[in-house]
Amino acid sequence: YRCSFRVTEAVHAIERMTDIFAAEIGKDPAQLRMDNFIKKEDFPWASPTGWLYDSGDYHAGLKLAMDTVGYDELRVEQARLRKEGKLMGIGISTFTEVVGAGPSKDFDILGIKMFDSAEIRVHPTGKAIARFGTKSQGQGHETTYAQIIAEELGIPMENIQIEEGDTDTAPYGLGTYASRSTPTAGAAAAMAARKLRDKAKKIAAYLMEVSEADLEWEPGKFYVKGAPEKAKTIQEIIFASYTNHPPGMEAGFEATHYYDPPNLTFPSGAYICVVDIDPET
Repeated sequence: YRCSFRVTEAVHAIERMTDIFAAEIGKDPAQLRMDNFIKKEDFPWASPTGWLYDSGDYHAGLKLAMDTVGYDELRVEQARLRKEGKLMGIGISTFTEVVGAGPSKDFDILGIKMFDSAEIRVHPTGKAIARFGTKSQGQGHETTYAQIIAEELGIPMENIQIEEGDTDTAPYGLGTYASRSTPTAGAAAAMAARKLRDKAKKIAAYLMEVSEADLEWEPGKFYVKGAPEKAKTIQEIIFASYTNHPPGMEAGFEATHYYDPPNLTFPSGAYICVVDIDPET
């Protein structure tokens, strides 16, 4: 799994030990893993090394992989082929990785905390530009960040321009590594967008002459409870933020957020690989 310099060797050793142990005690290797997984109901789970695993469903992940490949049928086929002198191997690998560095309470680089940032500016036309302190290395940040902002504000993705890595214009960030960009900078984008949505709600209430408490949000617009036909789109609200905003409110539609995650993230997965070997070659 993953990059060769970080975890492949360790995972290989763990999986081999698990398979050897399963063979020695006569238990199916998938079932042995199932028996030793942390249960879904035991999360959040504190590890012996001090990490707090926030969530996970390892049983469901491996079960999905087994169902997808037809695991039980493969074991039957494997036994049949062995009787015929043919070789078929079934490999299983599962993982949980600690990524998303990281919370300032746990990470500190020479006094620099491991937050990350996002800045969103929306022009009167409704088109946005978002700047980040990370830099895509092919992960597709441009798509991910735009999706997050579009989901939070209801602005079409094609109207959101993403800029990264320009230290002349981007807010300060800690960079791209350790699978941290989406959990930190992506979360910063969501928080900045929510600041803008809060401002949009005030403007919408002013434009429709109602209380903020009377408004409901659905992606792309605020509408009055019980009267959905009375609404203001996010584009109308953005334009009003420059031309007809409430008295005393600062003009414009932009926000910056520095996000310090409360915890790391703990993604997990399961892989099953089947290999047929010709013993003659």
